[in-house]
Amino acid sequence: MKRALVLLAVVLVAALGAAFARALQFLDTAKPGVHVLGVDVGGRSRADIVRDLRSWSRSRVTIRTGTRSYHVQRGWLVSVDAGATADRALAAGSELSLVVPTRIDVAPVVGRAGDAGNVLAELARAGTDPRPAKLELHGATVAVTPARDGRRLDNGLLLRRLSGKSSVVNAPFRRLPPAVATATAEQAAAEARALIRQPVQIDYHGARRGALTTAQLAHALRITEKGDGFAVALDGDTLARAVRPRLGNWIQRARNAQFAVAGDVVRLVPSRAGRDLAAAQVVRAVTAAAKGGHVAHVELGARQPDLTTAKAHDLGIRQKLVAFTTQMGESSSNRIHNVHLMADYIDGTLIQPGETFSFNDVVGPRTAERGFLEGQMIIGSLVLPSIGGGVCQTATTLFNDAFELGLPILERTNHNLYLAHYPLGRDATVSWGGPDFKFKNDLKHGLLIKTSYTDATLTFTFYGTDEHRRVVSHTSTQTRWTEPGMNYAVDPTAPRGSVKVVAGTGEKGFDVSVDRTVYDADGNELRHNLFQSHYIPDSPTTVYGPGKTPPGPYIVLPSTV
Repeated sequence: MKRALVLLAVVLVAALGAAFARALQFLDTAKPGVHVLGVDVGGRSRADIVRDLRSWSRSRVTIRTGTRSYHVQRGWLVSVDAGATADRALAAGSELSLVVPTRIDVAPVVGRAGDAGNVLAELARAGTDPRPAKLELHGATVAVTPARDGRRLDNGLLLRRLSGKSSVVNAPFRRLPPAVATATAEQAAAEARALIRQPVQIDYHGARRGALTTAQLAHALRITEKGDGFAVALDGDTLARAVRPRLGNWIQRARNAQFAVAGDVVRLVPSRAGRDLAAAQVVRAVTAAAKGGHVAHVELGARQPDLTTAKAHDLGIRQKLVAFTTQMGESSSNRIHNVHLMADYIDGTLIQPGETFSFNDVVGPRTAERGFLEGQMIIGSLVLPSIGGGVCQTATTLFNDAFELGLPILERTNHNLYLAHYPLGRDATVSWGGPDFKFKNDLKHGLLIKTSYTDATLTFTFYGTDEHRRVVSHTSTQTRWTEPGMNYAVDPTAPRGSVKVVAGTGEKGFDVSVDRTVYDADGNELRHNLFQSHYIPDSPTTVYGPGKTPPGPYIVLPSTV
């Protein structure tokens, strides 16, 4: 027994001696079994570990994206804090590991390197955007374009993979699901095909009125993207237009209230309700029929006019407020035709309280397709042929009506040349795509514009409720007289190298202004305006063809007017 205890004591002393010797051996070094970035750094000093880590940063790694490989230094993408990582390695493990070595993997202190942006951007190009499923209608065929997953580089996981020892790394990509799945599109396609699969008979009170063909149903089909899917439905207005001709005299059109003018007084002609298809009812009937039975039972319902008697009465259009007439002057038959046509477009225009009147919006483009003929227009000091010539007479007449009624003038441009048959400083020019003429109805009631004309005159009359405004205006003397001089222009359509002089009238140019003050019924000033006009002299113009450069400032004439 005594000998056993002595033997045990000897063993313990030996073990302690060995442990002490082991501790001295690993003093100021990493303990046995400690690994950093897959490298065993046991027994290595802090300086050794720092040196190893810097060598690791300089080592090259191959990154694969599936189709391409990139060979880069690890340090381009991963920045290792060598000092902090070495401190971690020295602190890892316990005293027991000196006796019983155990593998300990120390995570390095890493971050994204400052040069990583360019490399990551190049790697990211291997990614793809997700493609949502598409649903399209081609005639009566419903087609589905399948969805496709996308993929995006996972920067965080890539950095973690690069932090290892492997010399080849597969770049990790995250799956990006499409916004609309193929199954969702297929389901919507099935709904769409069911709606247009076969013709739908139209039934009105037990009588069959023909059928909507699959082509007509497809024309009414609407497929719209909605969130992560599609909305499939039939358009009621399109269906109603296709069904109406089948119901003939059963449909009664609603009639708007109308204003009948007799002299200075306006009489209201009452509106009349009609009987017509309701778009929503037609959609319900046809949709139900398409899903089963294939017979749509349609109904007619009351249809109110857009302008009812009550609405028209509330507009307060009772009497003549102002009328203004301009003279046609020396006008060609084409110009007279254009003025009359524009006046017809304007005739009957209703302007709600607070609404803005735009000449171009009401009259629309002046084109041959809409019935306009070739007239003349002023460009610089030249009078050139133009479709729709005469438009400025129409605008000028309207401007003077709005001026005399005291309405706010929002947009007005005078002519380049002074035209004596218009009031001095009170003309207005417009063009499609260019200057417009606009005014606002700031009265408490609506305005009605009526037109009358002859081959010699044009008159617009405004009707409404008299708010007893008073308009005081004054036209200044003409100032800044300008003598005619030579103008220059380039005509792209003229013969190449040609030069010709177009004579002007020699009239001088000048400036003039019109002062207007508007008072309400109590004598309070509503607004004060100054309308300024600058007229250029009616000078001769030297017109150059292509290949010639004028000696001074010039305008380029339009190729078509």
